[in-house]
Amino acid sequence: MQQNGSNGPDDYISREEREHLLSELHRFLVWVGEQLPEEVDVNGEKVKLHEMIWHCIHQDQLSEQEKERYMELVRLLEAKERRDEELLKTEELTHEEAKELYHEAAALIRAIMDLRECEEGKVRLKEAGEEQKKKIDDARRWLSFLKSIGKK
Repeated sequence: MQQNGSNGPDDYISREEREHLLSELHRFLVWVGEQLPEEVDVNGEKVKLHEMIWHCIHQDQLSEQEKERYMELVRLLEAKERRDEELLKTEELTHEEAKELYHEAAALIRAIMDLRECEEGKVRLKEAGEEQKKKIDDARRWLSFLKSIGKK
């Protein structure tokens, strides 16, 4: 531990910091701003996640076999995210390790959301840039509203 009382990257996180990270993972829109991982290790197999989501977004229509494959990947990613969350909940972690686990879990949540929306046909690249900006602004206003309600 450092002498001056500040937390260094090699110090272990406190119970309060652990609880804060866990509660942040359950926030609405926690995945916004997280980068999709290029690859993810699922049960010992490297999955090119970014490439799969890119392919899904660019498809006009998915076959039933593709939909099943994406939904199986969603189940595997959910299990991986739960394991990350359990490690964050139970293991003695340094600040750096906790931060890495938090961001990995949030990125997995983003990938899961993207895959689900893609499989359901909700994600398409045909939207104009202005329409996307409007949706982002709407989400930000909604999040701000929810935060203001939570403070009361």
